[in-house]
Amino acid sequence: MNMALDWVLFREVLEGGAPCLRFYGFNPPGVTIGKFQERVPEALKGYPCARRPTGGRAVLHNGDLVFSLTGWHTDGYFAGSVLETYRATAEILAEAARRLGLHVEIERGTPQPYDEMCFRSTSRYEITLMGKKVVGVAQARDRGAFLEQGSVYLPVDRNAYMNEIKKVFAELGFEIKEEDFSPEELMRAQEAQKEFELR
Repeated sequence: MNMALDWVLFREVLEGGAPCLRFYGFNPPGVTIGKFQERVPEALKGYPCARRPTGGRAVLHNGDLVFSLTGWHTDGYFAGSVLETYRATAEILAEAARRLGLHVEIERGTPQPYDEMCFRSTSRYEITLMGKKVVGVAQARDRGAFLEQGSVYLPVDRNAYMNEIKKVFAELGFEIKEEDFSPEELMRAQEAQKEFELR
């Protein structure tokens, strides 16, 4: 139900709710494919699969830290084009990783040729470590709001990394307020879940 929960957070921003940063993982491992991706890659068909509300390519979630981020691209820190919002997110993720001693880089060159698997090619403003892509991010937009969904494969303690990300957000002036999903949000996600199931 993770895709539906992220979708609910996106809808809430459009309805006047607060922007949200969410961390989660997949247990058991699973696969997500992009909103416009036609099929699950053959190598990943043995896993539970869902379609993301964002674009991008297929991701195997197996021990990664997954995040979603909602907000506005019309003003503030994340304002600008799709690529500018990607860059803003990448700067936060990279800074948090560097504080934990990882020498990550933000890719700024020409995107590589398309591959149906997300981590086989690197796009602009994605993060690499020793030349290998370690963060993949996809985005959706609607009426000034955005939803980003990302997968992070970094050799670092997940809790420590999440804490550093939250610290960077706080230093940028964002108020961090931790909350669980309400019963109403869970019900709304359950009702929307079929939209993200693969048939």
